[in-house]
Amino acid sequence: MTAYPIDTHAPSARRAGGAIALAALMLALAGCGNSDDSGQANKTDSEPSAAAAGQTENGMATGATIRKRIAGNTVAGTMAPDSAYTEFYAADGTIRGASYEAKWTIEGDRMCFDYDEAPEADCYAVKIDGNSVEWHLDGETQGKGTIVEGNPNNF
Repeated sequence: MTAYPIDTHAPSARRAGGAIALAALMLALAGCGNSDDSGQANKTDSEPSAAAAGQTENGMATGATIRKRIAGNTVAGTMAPDSAYTEFYAADGTIRGASYEAKWTIEGDRMCFDYDEAPEADCYAVKIDGNSVEWHLDGETQGKGTIVEGNPNNF
């Protein structure tokens, strides 16, 4: 088969080239449209607001997020100064450890712990990142832990 050069000066070649250029221009401009009459580009938030992400403005978990992530699960970690813990937080507000029971509640955006030996409940702001938990009191990290699904220790 013999290849013949294309005459780009022929009217049919110019029409085909012009149609291709016009189609490419239309595709390029299609993404530039804006239905907003203000003349400003459409604004989309790439990051959800803190409240939508289940966090307070200071990056701590909301009460609803704390309940959703902690209730019915176990947290294993350490509290300052270096005391290890593993506790199951039952949905009914009961804390179960290896050899004890206590109570937990949510007050606002804080999780409160009521152990029998304490004169009153201690309430902590909670930072949750994936399965990592930090317990904060007066702006200081008091402990850290890992959320483990369910009650694997059968407390």
